[in-house]
Amino acid sequence: MAAHNDLGRRGEDVAEEYLIKKGWYIRHRDWRSGHRDIDIVAIDEDMTTLLVVEVKTRTTAMMGEPDKAIDTEKRNNIIIATADYVRLFRLDHLAVRYDTISVTGTPDGGFTIEHKEDAFDVTSRYQFTDRQRKSAYYNKRPGCW
Repeated sequence: MAAHNDLGRRGEDVAEEYLIKKGWYIRHRDWRSGHRDIDIVAIDEDMTTLLVVEVKTRTTAMMGEPDKAIDTEKRNNIIIATADYVRLFRLDHLAVRYDTISVTGTPDGGFTIEHKEDAFDVTSRYQFTDRQRKSAYYNKRPGCW
């Protein structure tokens, strides 16, 4: 496996440990819906919110904040995968929140974690391109326009 894949997996391990310490229940890691994926799916300590977490890992902060690498297309894919997840597991009674966790560092030197709750807003129509907004495919998906 490539070194960047190892780093990404280690970053997800660190993020998972962090979330468990917060009292969250981890339902899935690397859950896939077609070609879309969700890094971590969890439920909060109150069992009222489904937490969808995108993890970005970098060895240094020199390339900028890791969560800035989550572009509009990636957010849209996460939103669509989440709709599939909620439908498949019949979790529509839970609120959904999208968080990011930035993990910076190396296993030898240690990691720093930055957790952003409500990192992006699923209700904003402006996260979609005009082409996507007009697409019949997106218009038929729950939670999307």
